[in-house]
Amino acid sequence: MEHLPPKRITAFLEWFINPDYLEDISGDLEEEYQIYFRNHSLSKTRLWYTWQVIRLFRPAMMKVWTPFRKLKIQIDMVKNYIKIGMRNIWKFKASAAINLIGLSTGLASFILIALFVIDELSYDQHHENKDEIFRVTVKNYNSDGSMSRQWAFASAGHAPRIKEDFPEVTHATRFFPWAFPDILIGDSRFPQEQVIFTDPDVFDVFTIPFIIGNAETAFNDIKSIVISESAAIKLYGNNWREMDLLSKTVKLESRGQSMLFNLTGVYENMPEQQHFHFEYLAPFAIYAAIAGDQAVNNVGGNYNYLTYVKTVKGTQPESMEARSNEFFDKYIQPFNGRKASEFYDFVFQPLTSIHLNSNIQGEIENNGSLQQVYIFSVVGILVLIIACINYMNLATAKYSRRMKEIGVRKVVGANKKSLFAQFITESFLITMISLVVGIVLVFLALPYLNDYVSKNLTFGIFEDFKLVILIIVLMIGVGFIAGFYPAIYLSAKNTIVSLKGESGMTYNRFNFRSALVTFQYVVAVGLIFALIVVNSQISFIFNSDPGYDKDQMLNISAFRLGDKADLLKNELINHPNIDKGTISSRIPSGTLADSQGAQFYKGDSAQALSFRLPYIRVDEDFASTFGLELVAGEDFQSYMDVDSLGYYIINEATVKAMGIQDPNEIIGKKLRYGGVDGQIYGVVKDFHFESIHTPIKPMLLQKTKNSLYRITVKMKGQNIKETLKFVEDKWTEIDPINSISYRFLDESFEQQYEAEQRLSTLFKVLTGLVILISCLGMLGLVSFIIERKTKEIGIRKVLGASIQNLMWLVSRNFLAPIILAAVIALPIGFWLMNNWLEQFAYQFEFGLFVFAGPLLIIAAITLLTIGYRALKASLLNPVECLRDE
Repeated sequence: MEHLPPKRITAFLEWFINPDYLEDISGDLEEEYQIYFRNHSLSKTRLWYTWQVIRLFRPAMMKVWTPFRKLKIQIDMVKNYIKIGMRNIWKFKASAAINLIGLSTGLASFILIALFVIDELSYDQHHENKDEIFRVTVKNYNSDGSMSRQWAFASAGHAPRIKEDFPEVTHATRFFPWAFPDILIGDSRFPQEQVIFTDPDVFDVFTIPFIIGNAETAFNDIKSIVISESAAIKLYGNNWREMDLLSKTVKLESRGQSMLFNLTGVYENMPEQQHFHFEYLAPFAIYAAIAGDQAVNNVGGNYNYLTYVKTVKGTQPESMEARSNEFFDKYIQPFNGRKASEFYDFVFQPLTSIHLNSNIQGEIENNGSLQQVYIFSVVGILVLIIACINYMNLATAKYSRRMKEIGVRKVVGANKKSLFAQFITESFLITMISLVVGIVLVFLALPYLNDYVSKNLTFGIFEDFKLVILIIVLMIGVGFIAGFYPAIYLSAKNTIVSLKGESGMTYNRFNFRSALVTFQYVVAVGLIFALIVVNSQISFIFNSDPGYDKDQMLNISAFRLGDKADLLKNELINHPNIDKGTISSRIPSGTLADSQGAQFYKGDSAQALSFRLPYIRVDEDFASTFGLELVAGEDFQSYMDVDSLGYYIINEATVKAMGIQDPNEIIGKKLRYGGVDGQIYGVVKDFHFESIHTPIKPMLLQKTKNSLYRITVKMKGQNIKETLKFVEDKWTEIDPINSISYRFLDESFEQQYEAEQRLSTLFKVLTGLVILISCLGMLGLVSFIIERKTKEIGIRKVLGASIQNLMWLVSRNFLAPIILAAVIALPIGFWLMNNWLEQFAYQFEFGLFVFAGPLLIIAAITLLTIGYRALKASLLNPVECLRDE
């Protein structure tokens, strides 16, 4: 009697075994079951059968369930796509190399620019209450109602009085530097450190984490000081954490006076992405005790206090600004019969907008520019788009040689979806390889970018998860964008057309590829136009006469010398290689910040000037040292006694602002300035004391002996090193404690235009990249065109066509896009760059080359790029051209 195997075990076998093996395995097992049963008991035979089925329960024998089976098929298909893609990349090595260079360069440029933009947009974002923090800036107005200046600093009294008068302000703080004192730690001296007096509210307004000590007790003592981590390392060394710093004292010394402060805390270094950086903070109360109530409660001038307020959440700054008139009229008495609110106003700047949107008088550090961020972002995206366009053009050109392959695939069953997937996969392969190369380029180029933008950007791809996500998204986006059009274009061809190969393709003179090429030219022409405009303006700046001598002018900071500054000046001008010297409060290439009330006498009555008249304190040698030209009157003389009378020289702009035509008419007239009656002795020709971003303003030179902190000497240009050594030695003789600080005036002049020079460099680099990528694309396209026209070239040569005719045959495909691109790009470029030029009060004049130059340059580059390949094709032997495949 035969026994069948257990039904449940057999059902289990049928459930998991691969259907391809089921019939054979189940038959063999049943036969062996019967044989085994003849020699063993039923229970033992069933146990044996169960064990044999269990042994078959392994991956190699199991069926693939429907979801996994589909996945396996898809994985196999992707593997096949990748394999075919790699073969095609290897087969068309030249096109792949061009695409690789273009895409890797575009990706690297985009990543570098993204790092810069992300850094710029992150300024002051780390503060916990960033949306409730505002900087108080002050506006001054002239008598005629025009705005004179807007200051990044406020007066000492603004912070406490705004906090008192505005209920929505919960905290207010000021920052005020104390004359850069020396810090003494034992026998070590650290000269000219920037110690900042501030209010206790500073720790409630800003997020300043402490390493040791805490914000609550930091300023309990009026003679306390907290320092940054970098300051702790500077003062106490790298092992400062092992010391009991909270028991230490810090000695501050300035101009012979010294004071001991208790060290009450060390805070983390202020982040680089912050618009101010301070290493030493001390209580404002100690400065207030020294300066007196009148000085620290003033709200009508002396703008030296960086002021911030923290408000109740949801407060709109406009609601506080609307009460400015009431505020100023309350604390400042009317003068000349007019209310103070007619001359003063304040603006509450949101903290997070300061770095990119503020460039007003007295910024604590150099801010960024939202315009520059926009330019970087747009150009970075354009470079990447150009690289993608290059891929599209070359891909459609290359794939046209694969039409027969596409036709065969369709015959054997390939559909549009599978063909689309194949071409997209090849695009992703190129993009992935390009991304790897691009990342290497980023690491190589990042140090140069940091030097260029004066930052410390890092590319922490292995540390920053957000950056990894950005890179992945970038790879997917570029791969899809670059490969989408070629994939759609080629997968849509019908089978009959595909089987005909290239002969079955039709070429329109104006198609999508032509539009892409034209777009490349639009970007290239636009960037070249912008580069010409920026360089023309920079050339105009540096070739224009500023109205003063800036060459071989050495400026020495003499703040620490005090009354000995005049002694050093006299010692220096005795050197044979130093021609002249002067001492002043400010120098050209600086700012006209200081101003006092001015009244001009007409007869016996004094009338207040309706415009702001800033002044520079100078000695009698200022005009002659800087080469200022007097148009009326005389220069200051050494015999003029400044203790008894005010001696003034004004510029032509002041004369014009007074409504006087002839400068000679004003010579000898009385002028009261800052409460001191004096006389106008001369008028100097207008000169650019400030940069040409602003028009020349009225200004006054006042002869004085007080508060002259800048020594400027005119060198003859010989033995510069020996002369500088003499200057340093003389300084050391007079002041052996403090080190000398000097700078040439032409360096300060150039620093005024760093942003423009940086923009010029940016356009040069990015224009070069766009042209490089475009040229690579043109080289690939012209190679494709020549391959397609080989027989036509051969026939034309047989019929007598010249080399020039044949070169024109190849080159004409690119001339129409160039002309069209110029028609599109030049008007847009002119509008954009004209807006950029509005920041300058004085501009270069547009000439013919500014407009014709980009067209000529891009045409020349195109012809040079394709010329060799076109010439080579025109010199081919007609027999070789006409030979069949």
